[in-house]
Amino acid sequence: MSRRRSSAEGPLRTCVQCGAVAEKRRLLRIAGRPGSAWALDPAGRLPGRGIYLCREGGCVERFASRIRTRKGGARWKMGDGGMDLADRLAAMTADEA
Repeated sequence: MSRRRSSAEGPLRTCVQCGAVAEKRRLLRIAGRPGSAWALDPAGRLPGRGIYLCREGGCVERFASRIRTRKGGARWKMGDGGMDLADRLAAMTADEA
């Protein structure tokens, strides 16, 4: 049995940190291509692969700490850009607090 990929309100996406399924507009999107630059994509319109995170519940903070490690950055093929993205995510969550 397959899971529904959309709802009446819009497409569904899965948080890569906790596995929760939610409407795309409720999640934070990070866009990029493996081996190249990754950027925050709050509007959800940048080209490239998307990584989705819950905005609340600590998923952004846990993902940021995860990609700071060599293994975590390698998992998403972020290279040196993983540290930069982790810094931007940390700054974003600090601004919201």
